[in-house]
Amino acid sequence: MGAMAVPIPPAKLDDWKAWTKELSGPRKAEFDASNTRHQLTSHRAWLQTNPDGSYLAVVVHEGPGADNYMMSLVQSEDPFDRWFAATVADVHGMDLTAAPPPPAEQYI
Repeated sequence: MGAMAVPIPPAKLDDWKAWTKELSGPRKAEFDASNTRHQLTSHRAWLQTNPDGSYLAVVVHEGPGADNYMMSLVQSEDPFDRWFAATVADVHGMDLTAAPPPPAEQYI
């Protein structure tokens, strides 16, 4: 299982919400196919509003491909995967070609 908390800049919150609606609405079949292609059995996201008013996306993806999901996504030539990765980069301000941060440490 992969889990991460990813900042959402305030100016990108509406973009993030619209993107998630696309993934659960008109692009759901493509999203499901992508998850299957990357060997994910579950891919969920929650919006966390912090006490200071900032936002995080709490993302959990499960399945045999979870540990290598981001690398697999970035290397994919599939048009949906490219769109998805570009949207992740835009909405979260992430450079997906850079070395990933260390994995989250589980405490409990």
